[in-house]
Amino acid sequence: MKNNKKSLIIISTYDDIKNPFYGGGGAIAIHELAKRICCKYSIRILSWNHSGKTRENIDGVDYERFGLKFLHPKLSMLVFQLALPLIIIFKKYDLWLESFSPPLTTSFLPLFTKNTVVGVVHMLAAEDMQRKYKLPFHLIENIGIKKYKNIIVTSKSLKEKVLRINSKCSVAVISNGVDKVNNRKFSYKNYILFLGRIEINQKGIDLLIPAFKKFNEEKKYAYKLIIAGFGDPKELKKLKQIVDKFDIDKYVIFEGRVSGRKKETLLNYAACAVIPSRFETYSLVGLEAMAHGLPIVCFDIKGLSWIPGKAAKKVRAFDTDKLSKAISQVVSDPLLRNYMKIEGIKYARKFTWNSISKLYDDYIRHVTAGL
Repeated sequence: MKNNKKSLIIISTYDDIKNPFYGGGGAIAIHELAKRICCKYSIRILSWNHSGKTRENIDGVDYERFGLKFLHPKLSMLVFQLALPLIIIFKKYDLWLESFSPPLTTSFLPLFTKNTVVGVVHMLAAEDMQRKYKLPFHLIENIGIKKYKNIIVTSKSLKEKVLRINSKCSVAVISNGVDKVNNRKFSYKNYILFLGRIEINQKGIDLLIPAFKKFNEEKKYAYKLIIAGFGDPKELKKLKQIVDKFDIDKYVIFEGRVSGRKKETLLNYAACAVIPSRFETYSLVGLEAMAHGLPIVCFDIKGLSWIPGKAAKKVRAFDTDKLSKAISQVVSDPLLRNYMKIEGIKYARKFTWNSISKLYDDYIRHVTAGL
């Protein structure tokens, strides 16, 4: 890359931090990275027009959005991916980072430009899409990944998966990060925390509800379940119906979207965080929980294998009885909680956004050397 003061990097991502339906971990990660490297590069995040505000500067990062805001979120994802090849033909840039996303994972961008494109994997979508819709999404994903020379992934297991598909690809592992590690001592309050997007099937919230009910019955209804997140209003309505079905509406609090001090407070005082997902490729919530010394209870799925076993109580996938027992064990054992807190903080210290942004800066310099 030329030694210009501000080389232009475009990051394409369907989601962004102000998307009212998603605003997930990948969007947060991209923004946290961008705001830390925008002092060295001119960063432009190209995302979907979810609100009608097509241009916006947030924390020094320029957002450019395109598309029709009235499209259903799932349809707009597909339209976004199909439109990117046309857009990249006419854009001027020094480096393009393409954040892979559902439903097709990639947009095959290297086929449409001679300039450098790096794929960024926060999620390989085919497995989850195939599980939901019983269609061979993996065929498109595999063909797409084979077109990329350079890909960044967030975990070693993702690297192995990408290399099985494209053995000639140069794959770098750069984790997501956290803003800070909070090692202060807090006396936990009687609530269990679910933090994340309201997407019932993938996030497994329908599995959490019966597990929490059983746990809370054993604890004489002493606990609340706080669900902090947002998503498609239809998903939220469906989730509330599930809560009503299990007759625990008095013990479930819907906080909606949380950020800043409110999010910090929820993480600081929760008895534990539960990640009941059926499918993940990386859970930023898991890293955030560890950074706050918050014990994690989750299913033992491959996408959460990166979370250290010493910081999380992992149970057989999708067994709600075992999930309930694990929650009870964690909240009832002060020595176990303290041990998990120490191990979680120890792990999270390695992954602050300041250190992660330096890794990205080094990677950008490497991949663009000589351009």
